[in-house]
Amino acid sequence: MNLFDLKARVVVISPEALLIPEFKDLWDRDKSKDKLKAHREISYVYFIADYKSPYRSSLTEDKLHGVVAKDFMKDAKYKPDPKVLAAIDKYKELQKTPSMLLLDASVQTVHKLINYLQDIDLTERDKSDRPIYKPSDVTTSLKNIGGIVESLSKVRESVEKEVSEQASLRGQRKKGNREDP
Repeated sequence: MNLFDLKARVVVISPEALLIPEFKDLWDRDKSKDKLKAHREISYVYFIADYKSPYRSSLTEDKLHGVVAKDFMKDAKYKPDPKVLAAIDKYKELQKTPSMLLLDASVQTVHKLINYLQDIDLTERDKSDRPIYKPSDVTTSLKNIGGIVESLSKVRESVEKEVSEQASLRGQRKKGNREDP
């Protein structure tokens, strides 16, 4: 289900998205003619919650909200209210699939690995003056990075395939017996 689309760097809201109570609430509470606040809030929801968001794939969870708030709400200290949080939760819920959950967990783990590798100090010693980090352990980790990147790409491809299959089966259409399960 495509609730939002990105066209010419603007989040476009599909008509069916406004039938969902959490998104309708954001839209209806903005009484202005141009609906600028609603567009900003929905853009915020999109870039925080959409699995294809470039923000989600490049930022850790602790930095995500601040950067998206600065870019779309024009205030890095913006704190989403309960209605925006409800819309984020609903959007995440509506796009969840097993492969997306796996992708999310994988991306979070990769960010933890990045932090680990950035914090390694090969000169650090324990109380017995032995190195805390062995160079061989670090080089082994570095050798495995290519496999990690490749695995992450495969999970992303799987998610893309799953999403495109779901999009082609919208409406009343049912999968035929010759289609993959």
